[in-house]
Amino acid sequence: MTRENTYGIFSGDLEKLPSTVRIEACSICQLHCPMCQLIGNSTNIIGHGKLTFKKFSDFLIRNPAIKSIELGNFGEVFLNPQLPEILEFAHRQGIITEIDEGANLNHASDDALDALVRFGTSRVRCAIDGVTQSVYAQYRVGGSLRNVIKNISRINELKKKYGSSTPHLVFQFIIFEHNINQIEQAALLAEMLKMKIEYKLDCLSGEVKDERAEKVRELTGYSDRNEYLGREKVHYMRHLCYHMWHSPQINWDGKLLGCSRNIWGVYAENVFEGIFSEQLNNDKMRYARKMLMGLVPKTDNIPCSKCSVFESMQKFENWLSPNELKLSQQ
Repeated sequence: MTRENTYGIFSGDLEKLPSTVRIEACSICQLHCPMCQLIGNSTNIIGHGKLTFKKFSDFLIRNPAIKSIELGNFGEVFLNPQLPEILEFAHRQGIITEIDEGANLNHASDDALDALVRFGTSRVRCAIDGVTQSVYAQYRVGGSLRNVIKNISRINELKKKYGSSTPHLVFQFIIFEHNINQIEQAALLAEMLKMKIEYKLDCLSGEVKDERAEKVRELTGYSDRNEYLGREKVHYMRHLCYHMWHSPQINWDGKLLGCSRNIWGVYAENVFEGIFSEQLNNDKMRYARKMLMGLVPKTDNIPCSKCSVFESMQKFENWLSPNELKLSQQ
């Protein structure tokens, strides 16, 4: 069987509506993190807005095959005032929600925190990159570590009140040059807050001293993302390409982005209208998937062509394979 035929069969299997989608609840954020793709980028197609309850509920009613939803992408989900209603409706529809793309949890209403627990949100990832305000705010510019800890503590109180084991709380610690000396303290703080700590590589190339690089390497296996790419011949964020098949990203206004890195172009203008299964498998989406599998040449009208993940695939010829995609779905 040729690779083309393999792709054809695999593509046909995936023309069914996926059971998981990703929807941006709010593309607005109150912080000013230096590496955020939305800050100072006037060419992105994300815009600034909030998902409405009506669009959300109508979309789910029209697409009953959806069983789980990631609520997030670039913005801060807790800035959407209709989040409690959104979570309650999903719960009543038997749909699992999670906020695993990451939240900063600087500001959250008690109603929203209560809804997380009462309506069974399975997982909340919070970006906390320091254990002191001065270190935390070097990257989470404009943020308050005190507010973050207060809101996490409130979630834990509500979990105890309702006798709930969820949401599972993740303490995400992106390793920078300025916070390496707080790695151990971050693990202790995570334990105190009843969170699982997960370290993430970023922004160390060309800056970190040798002894600090070794410290990070002992913890994660690599000193930075460049070392990861050099050794594995795979981009650190390559797994996000799976979204194009298994959990497509939708913008707050209905634009089909395909994956959570895409800020360059749309695959369908509005999935809140029309037939979602057809939009997911339109010509543009099909071509993008073939590009990511190395089956067709790059074309500039496909957003993937502007992504550094795709560039690394081209460089190392580490295209997505049918078997890899099937395994990633499990």
